[in-house]
Amino acid sequence: MIKKLFFLMFLLFISPLANAEIKLTEAGGIIYIKKTTVSELENIFKKHNYLRFRGLDDNAYPAIFLTSLPTDFSEIKSQKYRNELFIRILTPLAMKINEEISNERSALLRLEKKFAQDGALSPKETQKLETLALKYDVFTRLKDTNRISYLLENLKQRVDIVPPSILVAIAAMESNWGTSRVATLANSLYKEKIWYTNEGLEPLENKDDGYRFKIFDSLIDGMRSFALTFNSNKDYEAAWLARALSAERHDTVAGESIAYALALSSNLPNFAGILDYTAAFYDFMSLDLGHLKRIKSNVP
Repeated sequence: MIKKLFFLMFLLFISPLANAEIKLTEAGGIIYIKKTTVSELENIFKKHNYLRFRGLDDNAYPAIFLTSLPTDFSEIKSQKYRNELFIRILTPLAMKINEEISNERSALLRLEKKFAQDGALSPKETQKLETLALKYDVFTRLKDTNRISYLLENLKQRVDIVPPSILVAIAAMESNWGTSRVATLANSLYKEKIWYTNEGLEPLENKDDGYRFKIFDSLIDGMRSFALTFNSNKDYEAAWLARALSAERHDTVAGESIAYALALSSNLPNFAGILDYTAAFYDFMSLDLGHLKRIKSNVP
């Protein structure tokens, strides 16, 4: 009888979402949606009271992760509604990525503390540091303790959160709010290029320039790749410095406090100005103050 009751509850849950492909991982408290329409997605958002792009009452954003944008996303006629839905979809992804980066930074700071106390790291700890250095593209020919000092100093500058407002606003600018061909076909919100290969999505223009757009399995993979580029490519060094200064002055690093430092990081004209305007118009500060909320399963 109990099993039958839970089965009926499950049917009631999925009945308005018959075409959506949904997976709830109970341990992680995350809903993964592989395929959905706008109306199906709104039903899911409504179930979790995620009705506006500024998060819930406690500034929490439910952990609902879309693999791709809704199949009919580009058909939305209202630009205001489409843009706000775009923000709602991407914000939880940005917060999850920052959780991952924060965990890496915490591990890095523990290594720094250990090195300051003991003047050395164990082989296992050294390997962790070297792995981070490889990931974040920190290189030096120094050896021994000088090498460790150099890697710690440079990684502290790079391994840090990328404000959700920055991740979402740049995605909006680069993908025309999720309606671009590259965003639709490649899950690429930042038009990441790969060079001299037959893989990837071929551009409609400049086909002889030797590049294609990288295809990602999911939206979060594309955003994660951009966040790593942001934190590893020297073109963003001015933004790292602005982020560090902002962190010294405020509890939360706001995207608007580092937007000016991104003036040379894109080929888009007046990139920093448009980024700052977009963040201000949609009050993206609320994204930077928010946090990701895991979802409690109804299944016992």
